[in-house]
Amino acid sequence: MEFVKLKDWFQNLDFEVAIKKIQSHDDVVDLVISLNDEKVYAEVKREVRPQHLAVFEGMAEQRSPFLVAADYITPNAKSHLKAKKINYIDSFGNAYINLTHLKVYIEKDNARPIGSEHSNVFTPTAGQVIFQLLKNPERINATQRQLSHISNVSLGSVSKCLQGLIDEGYVVKWSQDQKYQLVRKEELLDKWIILLNEKILPAHKIGTYKFSRSHAVHWNEQFINSDVLWAGEPAAALLTNYLNPEKFSLFTNTRKHNITKDLRLLPDANGDINIYRPFWVDDEKIGQPKNYMSHENVVHPLIIYAQLVYSGNNRNIETAQLLFNEYIQPNLQGLFLSKS
Repeated sequence: MEFVKLKDWFQNLDFEVAIKKIQSHDDVVDLVISLNDEKVYAEVKREVRPQHLAVFEGMAEQRSPFLVAADYITPNAKSHLKAKKINYIDSFGNAYINLTHLKVYIEKDNARPIGSEHSNVFTPTAGQVIFQLLKNPERINATQRQLSHISNVSLGSVSKCLQGLIDEGYVVKWSQDQKYQLVRKEELLDKWIILLNEKILPAHKIGTYKFSRSHAVHWNEQFINSDVLWAGEPAAALLTNYLNPEKFSLFTNTRKHNITKDLRLLPDANGDINIYRPFWVDDEKIGQPKNYMSHENVVHPLIIYAQLVYSGNNRNIETAQLLFNEYIQPNLQGLFLSKS
């Protein structure tokens, strides 16, 4: 985004703005703007979503007052920024500015996400392939047949996804013997979070249920070593002991007509348990779950993280950051393949 665009957004709000300078702050280059002669540190992004908020909170603690500017900011992200008293503005004229001499709050509710409607990367089937690549980036060099099997999609879908990843710069050729490297992984994760919650999960949803009265209190004692994997808030609670789940989700291959009998869950459109079919086939097969603690049955942390940050709930986002730091970031920052 060009700085002149940022300046134009503020001028549309009809008050004085000037981009004063870019200065060094703790070896980081800062954009500093002036709003009615009050200095403000600014961070400019294309999109802002809940998964970015922990970073902005850290920046706001060190650089105050602080402002986030973006072409698009999701409604959940705007609510969170406002709750944390972090200033923001988007290209649609939505703004929250709470400075000593300037108070602005505008919510036009007309913002739209940015993205290509014709991408071969951000489709539901491609999202299932990307899940496997984010879990294990070395799988970018697996055969298409292997990726097709573990992603539970067709060979044609794998081929389109991989070519799309190359075309959009998420995969690069790394050596002369046709080795490839997955790059821009955190950006890809950001986009996959949207894909999971808005397209993949709805397509694999079995239904909404509630606990029977006798099982609601002791939810964490259920489904140990059974045909069920916890996801979302309960899975995060089991992994971190940092969250008291209010909304539940799980994955199972249990037949829909057997859920009431086998899992003792009751169908309820207003219930707090969403049940999904797994969209993957690999070492975390239902019935042989991958354990991320000593014995708890949970899905891969990528799914848990994606559900938490998409929720927009402050406590969920804090918990998601714990999961990211321990389980996800080390994998995304893995060593590059050798060029030799």
